[in-house]
Amino acid sequence: MKNLLIVFTVLAMASVANAGLLLSVNGVVNPDDSTVEMAMSDHAVIDIHGTNHAPGAFYLGIRAGDMGALNIDQASIVYAGNATSIISEDDPDIAGFLGIDNPYVLVTLTDVTGDPLQIDGLAVDGIDFHCTGDTPENDVLISLFDGDGNLLDSQIIHQVPEPITLALMGIGGLFLRRRK
Repeated sequence: MKNLLIVFTVLAMASVANAGLLLSVNGVVNPDDSTVEMAMSDHAVIDIHGTNHAPGAFYLGIRAGDMGALNIDQASIVYAGNATSIISEDDPDIAGFLGIDNPYVLVTLTDVTGDPLQIDGLAVDGIDFHCTGDTPENDVLISLFDGDGNLLDSQIIHQVPEPITLALMGIGGLFLRRRK
């Protein structure tokens, strides 16, 4: 009996240790490598996935000053709870506390029965991310926080110039060299 209790305790701790929310970019979850490359001015789809995580309120935002924008017009909640919402929130105090741009995305996933369902799988689908940077060194950090402001996951979007942009930069460099 004692051994059985130990086994259940270890399994319970393992399931709690794996609980969390993850971001995906264009359907790819990168738990080990949180950097995604995309062309400047491109769009990507950000999703929120749960792995045995309790529902609640979550903040999704872009690091203050980074060159990007989130749009929830096409986003949908896949979570099976009863009371859910996804809104663009405008609160400079919370944005400042989290270190993200204002406005940010506030996702609320709850179950009105009092027994919260665990979020296991895709919870929110279709948040549009748009790179707005004009130089390739503009990396964008997208972060997901729980209702208490604890960081749950983050993704770095590394903006890569398109081939045409690289060609124009090269031609511009030749003209600068020729002027000297």
